[in-house]
Amino acid sequence: MDTMSESGEILRRDGYWPASPVVGRRGARTRQRIVVETLKLFETQGFHSTSVDAIAKAAGTSRATLYQYFESKDQIFVELLDECGAALMRVVRRLGALGPTPEGFDNLHWWLGEWAWVYDKYATMFVQWASIDTPDAAVRPLVMGFVRSYNSRITRRLAQSGVEGMALDAASLALTGLVHRFNYFRHRGNVPLPGVDECIDGLAVVMQLMLFPDTPPQAFDQLGPVETTPLHRVPESVTIEIDRPRPSARAATTVDAIMATGARLFAERGYHGTGVDELVAEAGFARATFYKYFDDKLDLLRRLSAECQVVAVGLAGRLAALDATPGQLRTWLTDFVPFHRRYLGVFRAWVDGALTDPGLVAAAEGGNAAMHAAAMRVLAQLERPYPLDLDVAAGVFLAVLDRLPEAIQESAPDISDSEIVDLMVEVLERGLLVGEPRTL
Repeated sequence: MDTMSESGEILRRDGYWPASPVVGRRGARTRQRIVVETLKLFETQGFHSTSVDAIAKAAGTSRATLYQYFESKDQIFVELLDECGAALMRVVRRLGALGPTPEGFDNLHWWLGEWAWVYDKYATMFVQWASIDTPDAAVRPLVMGFVRSYNSRITRRLAQSGVEGMALDAASLALTGLVHRFNYFRHRGNVPLPGVDECIDGLAVVMQLMLFPDTPPQAFDQLGPVETTPLHRVPESVTIEIDRPRPSARAATTVDAIMATGARLFAERGYHGTGVDELVAEAGFARATFYKYFDDKLDLLRRLSAECQVVAVGLAGRLAALDATPGQLRTWLTDFVPFHRRYLGVFRAWVDGALTDPGLVAAAEGGNAAMHAAAMRVLAQLERPYPLDLDVAAGVFLAVLDRLPEAIQESAPDISDSEIVDLMVEVLERGLLVGEPRTL
């Protein structure tokens, strides 16, 4: 317990960190129980909605006792993150030589299989990793530090492997970003995908071709025949009816200004890090004006989500009508990248396990369904000389759209939209837009 010095100062005893000589067996069990229960709460409630009091109650201890072991909820997350990050580092250290050969592909395939195994073992942490990857999260610098360190290691390995025709740092960024987001899709069921083995096989083929486009088809013989998605299952399009009430013309300008400011602040500071007071101050309106048109901050997010869905469905319709050529995709991506930036805060909110509002869920599912159907239409136009399940190909395509614009911006804040589009086209052209045209 705490003691008091002769001068009246309260002296707090040392915390029980993992290597503390005073923690003892009982303390170690308490500490581990706190970690385990925190992980469960992160899974059911999400990082942002899990309180220290809830953790203490679930662990059967007091708030004061919890603070003897951890300074905050963030510190518990850091310990869990260190554990799964160390597992990823162990796997990459065992990665063999890569290259446009059967042996090189086998090494890449093995690595992606091990990565999937680590992801499934620490699935809750990886899901929360995506959820807290927002500017308002205190642990974000640690997450970004790990990502940079991991990408640097991959860049060195790619340099040793002779990757050509693509900047090495861009290749490592695309590789790690797409593999992480694809596994997120697989775990959360965001898009239709086959079993884990088929997912790893297809992902390995796409990543191999992205790194080594001259890989001969024979290098993939070890996979055997792949039962590809029948063409009759490729959807024509997805039509979604959206009831989105609009204010009168007189109020529309005010509402649009508040929504534009909200979208920007949610992207810059995160949904949880943005308050109504600072939002209206940024927008130049009174607090009463905000509440005249919106019930609360969640209502604003709900309205932004509905707006995002409308735009996403329109973009998906245009995508579905394209030929599978880099030129047409470049034009489409030129419009997609600004859309992604505007609604980045909305996309991040959609992956927050605590925000289960039906309006948000419907918008996320509707936008994903429309974009997935469009990706299937584009990719089904090609007859490939190597095994690749169409559902897996569409999943990777959506990972490119969902993750790369943000990942590129994080690594190079001053990069232009045209440069972002260039890299996205390069990844799609090398990894997915390969094969002879066929008619649906």
